[in-house]
Amino acid sequence: MFAAMNGSPKDGAPLWVEPWARELGERSVARAFAETFDSAPTGVWSAPGRVNLIGEHTDYNGGLCVPAILRHRTYIAGAPRNDRIMRFASAEGTEFVGPGTTFEVAIDDLSPDSCGGWPAFMAGVVWSLLERGYDGPGFDLAATTCIPRNAGLASSAALACSTALAVNDLWRLALDAPENRVELAEAARDAENVVAHTPTGRLDQYAALFGHPDTALLVDCATAPPSLHHHPLTLHEYGLEILVIDTRTTHDLTDGRYARRHDECARAATALGVATLREVADSPSGVSRVERLEDAVLRRRARHVVTEIHRVRAVVDELAGVGPAHERFAEVGRLFSQSHASLARDFEVSRPELDLAVEAATGAGALGARLVGAGFGGAVIALARRVQLASIAGAVAEAFAASGYEQPRFLHR
Repeated sequence: MFAAMNGSPKDGAPLWVEPWARELGERSVARAFAETFDSAPTGVWSAPGRVNLIGEHTDYNGGLCVPAILRHRTYIAGAPRNDRIMRFASAEGTEFVGPGTTFEVAIDDLSPDSCGGWPAFMAGVVWSLLERGYDGPGFDLAATTCIPRNAGLASSAALACSTALAVNDLWRLALDAPENRVELAEAARDAENVVAHTPTGRLDQYAALFGHPDTALLVDCATAPPSLHHHPLTLHEYGLEILVIDTRTTHDLTDGRYARRHDECARAATALGVATLREVADSPSGVSRVERLEDAVLRRRARHVVTEIHRVRAVVDELAGVGPAHERFAEVGRLFSQSHASLARDFEVSRPELDLAVEAATGAGALGARLVGAGFGGAVIALARRVQLASIAGAVAEAFAASGYEQPRFLHR
């Protein structure tokens, strides 16, 4: 995909990736559209990235997860055409197309193999809507973003979901009301799964289309579509913040490792005689059942999923609790760190840069930290006191420099 970042830091200071003001993002993408297509757009749409507070690799196992949306968003400007042609453009250019170049495809020629790279996330939405019985004329779309790419912050879902919102309006589908957005979320998921060949669960698309700025969204994937429950996220009231650490390590869900974890979980469920590992997590003897699995790899994978679902429930309880705030949030931090240990040891999706970010952040005073997203690279989140954000970011940057790693980037949620 694509991303626009802030400039280089001075004197080794931490590099912060600031979100764009909505007005700035909308003006920027409208200008990019006009420069690319030599006409003004008729509309602008956007969707946010997300951090998953807890619940990693649980969504495709029928489990629970708790995402919260970022202020960083992907913006799309568009206008209808009088034919059946779609043109997509990235404002910054990418490894797939150069600046000012567009990707073009006819609606009637769409298939799961019509295109690759970032255009697949856009064309895939249209393909899915066609499969669902919707239709409309061609259009031009230009996109830009301030969500870091390949950081495990759902930048691809933000692209697909902002495309879904754009097509909804351009085709006058009236699917953007809360009760109808499920159709758009499922189309965005199809774009990732079927056309972009990224076997994700439903976490990212539902976070992008149903998340609210001041709530955590409990996504229960036991049903399809999942059930959604908003929980107030009161971190700011207690002087706390989620620090996002982009380790700038490659995070690619199409290289086969994510799909292997998906397959291993399915095999573990079959070995346990259940349809999904959620059923095991809901059983009083779930962990002990997992420990009896003969295959050591499947045992580790299942143990992570089952215990992670338990951690999700514990975090939700603490967020909604009425006890002393410092005790509740200290427990949330502890659960964050437990989650990372499980992802690193049992699910084996961490890497040295992620482990170092967790170690440096907690060593500098964070209440807890964990990798976020599918792993194999990407970002770490840390629960920290707001007054310590700068010092924690500095400690992580120093640790990366001492280890010879590329300088990390930092975001406020």
